[in-house]
Amino acid sequence: MTMSVLAVTGCSSSGPAKDNAESPSPTPTPTPISVKTAHAASGNVAFGKPVTLKASEGSIKSMSVTGPHGKDIKGTVAQGGKAWRSAGPIKPAGTWKWTATGTNGTRTKGRVSATKAKSKEHATVNIGRDETVGIAAPVIVNFQANVKDKANLERHMTVRMRPHGSHGAWKKASGSWAWMYAAPGTEKAHFRPKKFWPAHTDVRVDLPLGTLDWGGGMTGRTDITMRFTIGRSQIVKADAKKHNIVVYRDGKKVHTYPASYGMDSVKDRNTRSGIHVVTEKYKVKRMTSERWGYDLKERWAVRINNNGEFIHANPATTGDQGSRNVSHGCINLSTANARAYYSTAIYGDPVVVTGTKTQLSDSLTELYDWALSWQKWKSLSALN
Repeated sequence: MTMSVLAVTGCSSSGPAKDNAESPSPTPTPTPISVKTAHAASGNVAFGKPVTLKASEGSIKSMSVTGPHGKDIKGTVAQGGKAWRSAGPIKPAGTWKWTATGTNGTRTKGRVSATKAKSKEHATVNIGRDETVGIAAPVIVNFQANVKDKANLERHMTVRMRPHGSHGAWKKASGSWAWMYAAPGTEKAHFRPKKFWPAHTDVRVDLPLGTLDWGGGMTGRTDITMRFTIGRSQIVKADAKKHNIVVYRDGKKVHTYPASYGMDSVKDRNTRSGIHVVTEKYKVKRMTSERWGYDLKERWAVRINNNGEFIHANPATTGDQGSRNVSHGCINLSTANARAYYSTAIYGDPVVVTGTKTQLSDSLTELYDWALSWQKWKSLSALN
């Protein structure tokens, strides 16, 4: 697309010129700036990518670009005034209007449109807007389709943070995305920091999923921008050899509860050692196992993984709590202690289990983010 503005000049006279009069030199006509869209062979640019406008005649001094509803589109003049590049990508079927001003003062206007997406797929985030979570909470993006261009998405999926209640600048979170196990036809991208989140922190997640090309012309139904808060630091240190759990809140020991863990002598009944994460809790939870032959309703159940492990009340093992491990893998507490712990637990609290023969791993659960070393975690990034 090429648009030009022509400058027209003229002169007039009140009478005939004298034969011996000198004619004034004509004012030079500035060459009008001419701008075209780069990489638009079909007339439209590819959606999900930044837009480049190039000056084919003259040089660009400034560029004003607006999107839908008059929203300003940010960008920079580059190549010594021969090009302008947008800071972000253009949406599917999006149209931007632009006005270029040349270094010689001439102007030209035009518009640029993007291609349409072939399909729009659904994606969700596991944490709710404005939710308060624990210091080990992973951010999980669930894609209801196979993502072919994971690297493209990951480059634009940003996580930033600042102290809770602050109005200062957002700073990039020190962490990494990892593409984890997901059911066929779906994808999961998890984000976790290198170390636990700082307590009392606000987190902002920007996912331009409805703008980017997921691969093959597929995109999301909408962009997602959300904030949530990291609350107080609560860490449970669960030592199977000591037969107790110790609750630390903001660095201080606040509770010690006698406990019974999975039976030591039966490997498949061992509680898994490693960093678990609180994901759900139930006042009453039905627990069943055909293998071990039980069907029970347990109270004050806090799920610490999706492999069947909970911290919950079990009056049947009260006599063993604090001295022997006899459960089928859960951490058993008395009814009063389980209720007290239940009242303090929130999604994302870490539960650090030690003292058992079986380690938490990807073969035993779907949520093993903190069971991996930082180097292993980074290796699961599409940008690695």
